[in-house]
Amino acid sequence: MILATTRPLRRGLFIAEVVVLLALNIEQGVRRLLLDDSPPAGELLYFATGAAIGVLAVLRRRWPGLLAQLATAAIALSLLISVVGFLAKPGGRLAGDTETLPLILLVGSSCHLLRPRQAGAVAVAGGLIVVIAPVLRYGFDSVNLTVAVVWALLWGVAVAVGLMLRDGDARREAAQVAARNRERLALARELHDLVAHHITGVVVRTQAAQVVLADGTERELLGDIERAGAEALSAVRRLVVMLRSPEQELPPTAGNLLETIEAAVDGDQAVTVQVAPELADLAVAPETVSTVHRVLLESLTNVRKHAPDARRVTVTVEADAQYLRVEVCNDGTRQGRRNRHTADGYGLIGMTERIDALDGRLTVGEHGEHGWRVLAELPLPGGVVAAWPPEKRATR
Repeated sequence: MILATTRPLRRGLFIAEVVVLLALNIEQGVRRLLLDDSPPAGELLYFATGAAIGVLAVLRRRWPGLLAQLATAAIALSLLISVVGFLAKPGGRLAGDTETLPLILLVGSSCHLLRPRQAGAVAVAGGLIVVIAPVLRYGFDSVNLTVAVVWALLWGVAVAVGLMLRDGDARREAAQVAARNRERLALARELHDLVAHHITGVVVRTQAAQVVLADGTERELLGDIERAGAEALSAVRRLVVMLRSPEQELPPTAGNLLETIEAAVDGDQAVTVQVAPELADLAVAPETVSTVHRVLLESLTNVRKHAPDARRVTVTVEADAQYLRVEVCNDGTRQGRRNRHTADGYGLIGMTERIDALDGRLTVGEHGEHGWRVLAELPLPGGVVAAWPPEKRATR
């Protein structure tokens, strides 16, 4: 499936983080190291620590698989510097902006992405470090305690945001799994129609062969094949009856492509249908026909739901040497804006499930200045000409 993803958004967040961290480090460096005539050793030590932890925070986006190690390294480094500050008293004014922000980013990301135990350990350790750092480094006066409380509140915000993002991912993943399961169950319900189409042909040919052949072992063997096919057909029918809910209707899988397109459009006057002439008598596999029906139904439903201002909706069906192409385009402006934020809708997941099963391709995205397009390309073995019976090819 080809679809616009959230990469531009992630790239924007990455750039924003880098800019903020660089700005903090530059501001701290200019104010403490350049404007002061003789900054204490603590100024250099704490500034270097903040810069190093900032680098670790940025690297978490480059190597998300190493998030646990990066967060652990940042916490360990901050703790080490706090212990040095407590024992050596190198001096320096209360700061920590350049160190606290990247630590909070690492804690929030850990709560979002790591496994529960790892996330809990990083969150607890990071909270302790954030709280005790100003007290150990600068003493137990009221100002430092107030700063510790403020940083603890920021740590709590980071944990809450990380957990909310984690819950959102879990809900989205569960909804995607449910959508795929619903689509697979629908495919299972169509199993009878597809299998019956092929097994019935085997049974009919076997019966014809029994009439032609004389009595003997061959005819008895053909009878066994006929009974086996009939039993398989009955078993599939019983299985599908158990899967199909009483209120569900059978999708059109008769193999007539034009009838399927007409059924999906359902006489909508706002939809313009363009079907290549050579597809009028095209023999299409039942599973391909049912997939075309699903693509058209889902696409037109999305147009009515997300682009009610669309003035032109066009359904184009054509074929080349390899693929049957089904394209649905509309000129609605609302759908494009909405789908920038809902590109991975669950209806698209269902369409993708079917098309992937046929080794096809699905392309969804903006088309033109304001339009939106859904393009499904379904394999057509042998092309259009090969799919026509010999007598049709001779009269073309």
